[in-house]
Amino acid sequence: MRSALSKNDILRLLHALNDELRVAGVKGHVQMAGGAVMYLAFDACASTRDVGVLFKPSVAVLSAALRVAAKEGVRDTWLNDAVKRYVSDRGSFEPYLELSNLKIFCASAEYMLAMKCLAMCIGEGDHDEEDIRYLLRNLNIQRYTDAEEILGRYYALEAFPEPALAALRELLPDRLGRSVPCRPC
Repeated sequence: MRSALSKNDILRLLHALNDELRVAGVKGHVQMAGGAVMYLAFDACASTRDVGVLFKPSVAVLSAALRVAAKEGVRDTWLNDAVKRYVSDRGSFEPYLELSNLKIFCASAEYMLAMKCLAMCIGEGDHDEEDIRYLLRNLNIQRYTDAEEILGRYYALEAFPEPALAALRELLPDRLGRSVPCRPC
């Protein structure tokens, strides 16, 4: 069973999920976040272990995903909703791909930054710091106050553990334009 999924693997699995939903007569909707978005939408990493999503209708999509896993020889958790613990009611998603029975959306870059910062110290993300650095560059964020303003759009700043905010301050250049390496949380 493969543990890392390439971009082609993910797209193939999403198309297979669409096929399963079509056979079942179900219209599905998934909102991707996490490593899959970093990979698919931003080409920011080489692979991911799974596709973190919010999905509707939950039972039908999960059942179809399990059938896809069995047919394709991937882990049952290739599509999972573990990302839901980081979801904000104010989250923003952009259309990514529309298939006959499956609409796929990706978290926006700003929302991904906020989610990755929240996950950095309280989650088990393997690439959170690397992803945050990428998103800061992609969004052209150069000051901590700008990053903090984005975080506040999606979550109360009190939701972020202080070590996560301190790490974010360290990732941004100081007044002399140098970056300070992030310390582990």
